[in-house]
Amino acid sequence: MEKEALRVSLVLAILTIIIATNNNYNPILFAKGQEAEKKSQGQDSVTVLLDGKTIPSKSFIHLYDSTPSIISVGHVAAHLPCDAGGNTTVNVVGGIAPDVSPLNLTRVDELSVLGTVCMYHADIPQQNGTAITDVALLNPTEQSITLPDTTTVVIHVSEFGAGPEHMGEKS
Repeated sequence: MEKEALRVSLVLAILTIIIATNNNYNPILFAKGQEAEKKSQGQDSVTVLLDGKTIPSKSFIHLYDSTPSIISVGHVAAHLPCDAGGNTTVNVVGGIAPDVSPLNLTRVDELSVLGTVCMYHADIPQQNGTAITDVALLNPTEQSITLPDTTTVVIHVSEFGAGPEHMGEKS
């Protein structure tokens, strides 16, 4: 009787290992009625508190790097200094370093105080399809900028994709 119970336990253990290591079956996702997504390599979220930080003229603060994977689906929310017209005095840039350009930020009026700090957001990938592995905050001006209270950048990545074979190449 003990040998039969041991044999059943062994068979169940082997089946569990086979199911757990099968790439086409994810018991956690299956239990929720979802299919496993092969493109996604996980999610990531970073909140960077920047109040009081100084960015020298023409310099930057590097905020995020997903190398060697590109950000396939993501979002940036940034609470940044702005002028009376609601334009930010710093740029959130993205790309494959060193080839970065400003992200297409949209101001969120309900969360902005013109002339002080405004809330902006952008989806990744950008509308122009630029591959992004790096996100930074750039001071494009000729003077140093000290960031005011509540300056924050949140970067959320929902899906990563395969990057270029050699990071010097653009995808």
